[in-house]
Amino acid sequence: MIKTTINRPMYFYLMIFCLFMNSLLGFALLYIDNDNLAYFVLTASIILYINIFHPNNTQKNAFFICMVITTTVCSVITIVLGWEYGFQNWLITFCFVSITVPFPDRKSFYILALIECIIYFILYFWIKLDLANKNLTFLNIFFALTNIIGLFGFIIFAERILKWSFTMEKAFLKDEIEKMKNMVYIDKLTGLYNRHKIDIIIANININIEKIKQFYVVFSDIDNFKKINDQYGHDAGDKVLTTVSNILKRELRQDDIAARFGGEEFLIILNDMTKDKLNDEKAYNIIEKIRRKIESSYIVYQGNKIKVSMTFGMVSSGGYKDVRKMIKEADEKMYIGKRSGKNKVVF
Repeated sequence: MIKTTINRPMYFYLMIFCLFMNSLLGFALLYIDNDNLAYFVLTASIILYINIFHPNNTQKNAFFICMVITTTVCSVITIVLGWEYGFQNWLITFCFVSITVPFPDRKSFYILALIECIIYFILYFWIKLDLANKNLTFLNIFFALTNIIGLFGFIIFAERILKWSFTMEKAFLKDEIEKMKNMVYIDKLTGLYNRHKIDIIIANININIEKIKQFYVVFSDIDNFKKINDQYGHDAGDKVLTTVSNILKRELRQDDIAARFGGEEFLIILNDMTKDKLNDEKAYNIIEKIRRKIESSYIVYQGNKIKVSMTFGMVSSGGYKDVRKMIKEADEKMYIGKRSGKNKVVF
């Protein structure tokens, strides 16, 4: 059977429908003793069957061949039986289907749609208007041309509209998914990763930790944060948190990771980037620069100038096989800094 895909299985059933209708037509033609046309249609049905159930055929190729066969059958029947039976109307449907297939490369289907338009045009003037035996005025020809071109032109335009709508819907959904990701992974106040996201990152690092180059885990805590909250209120505390997070965003490198670990605690992961090979000295200098930036910052709240500082504990990945053990070690180093005066980097 043809190789169907999960997201486009309907084409198999559409081709089965074409096979059924074609076979039914063949037997109907036999019934009315139109043997030559019946044998032609039934031969087309056999080719359709082989095409649909060929084990090595792809869905795209099978469907394209199916469209070619059914277009040919409808065209021949219209020529033999005449316009009044309506088989030419299938060409309009086939044209629309040809230009709306969701396969990646649709060039062959577009060409087929154009051929179907031309066939309909020829059949209309040859069979319907009978140009050889009728004296048609300019107005007859003009209106016929206008209607046919307008009909197929509208079909093509409708396909463009559908494609534009799909593109807009896809962009909208992508934007909504991004917003949902932000809601799940980003801390609303600081704009940094939240605990949920950093847990995922840690799990991924642990899986590949032996393959990853040297990196550094930094655990930090805003000094005297509880006192600021108690003295000035939670709004002042929020301003301190956003001030610190903005400094982290500015000073950390592109591939570094910063997250609000909880409350006034922040977790930083410094990665060893190719262009800026990281070592102990460079890692320390990055964090020390951040510490100084925070130390020199302050917030003004209700006329009060509130100074901000932060204590950092830093650990290198050398010898570790679990990031959570690194975090625990960095946390212990950070508390050593707290006990020895705060506002420092302990490495």
